[in-house]
Amino acid sequence: MNVENVRDWVIIVSGSLMVLVLFATLIMVLVVGLAARGLIGVTKGVVKGQLSPTLDSARQVVDDIRGTTSFIADTTVSPIIRLYGLVTGIRRGLMGLLGLGRRRRR
Repeated sequence: MNVENVRDWVIIVSGSLMVLVLFATLIMVLVVGLAARGLIGVTKGVVKGQLSPTLDSARQVVDDIRGTTSFIADTTVSPIIRLYGLVTGIRRGLMGLLGLGRRRRR
């Protein structure tokens, strides 16, 4: 056996092994891809089945809180603010008419 024959056999064997490694890698990629696809499907099912009702419930709670705060603002806070403004206006008006306001310092 001369060097050229050994070289040719090494090239043939390494080429064959590369083809086998390429096919094995391709099969592994396909298996992992299909497993990931199945896992994504299962995850979507869990999200739709268990997480969506929880999110809907949370949205309902937020809407209820928003309605409650709006009701409290309309029925309690706004009249108090108007009354305070009216009392302050009457007080300042009387102070201006009676001359009881603060005098400016020079």
